[in-house]
Amino acid sequence: MRTLMIVAVLVSGCLGYGGFGTTLLFPDTDGLNRRFTELNRQWSGRGSFDAAPPLLAVGGHGAGTVGDFTLGGRGAATVARFQADAVTAEFAGALAFFDAGYAYAPFDYLVLRPSLELGGMVWAHYVHSRESFTDPNFSQWFLATSGGLLPGVEVMGRLPYGRYRYVGLFVKAGYYLSLYGPEWALDAGPPDFGMQGLTIHAGLRFGAMPVRPFRI
Repeated sequence: MRTLMIVAVLVSGCLGYGGFGTTLLFPDTDGLNRRFTELNRQWSGRGSFDAAPPLLAVGGHGAGTVGDFTLGGRGAATVARFQADAVTAEFAGALAFFDAGYAYAPFDYLVLRPSLELGGMVWAHYVHSRESFTDPNFSQWFLATSGGLLPGVEVMGRLPYGRYRYVGLFVKAGYYLSLYGPEWALDAGPPDFGMQGLTIHAGLRFGAMPVRPFRI
């Protein structure tokens, strides 16, 4: 009986949330533009690349909560295309992070959550002549991986419904700190480029969490 009571208490205190959203990534693209411009000139081009942030990633997230603490994760994918007069650069990437945070609700409709994310990113550049995507006369492949930390602060406005349910809109600002990489593979001469920089994650969330009054 005592064991059943302990399990019941733990289950009653373990709620959670999930949803989807977009992440804006703001890496420094100067080295990327320099390298892609060099490849464009190698293929008799005269123009320059002018790729600029943000990169847009779309994905989902979820977490469990015990009291005010949250533990979960998120993932997202991104694609982009940059062009000059002779070559095109295709870009694809994915990110995945574990997320640990502390949710503080000063009011029923507002939640502040500082958190620390641990994970990484993988991305690829496919640079090819503009004549053909599948069988170009000129092509280069660059693949990179990176791992690191992403501290940030999230603000969510939530609308409770039912006894413990809510729907919320959130925005989170953070900064990705690369601790590993980027490690490059495939063709030689990769760009001087990494994903370190400001990130903004925003989206829609559905959750189950007891609404608490303001506490001092």
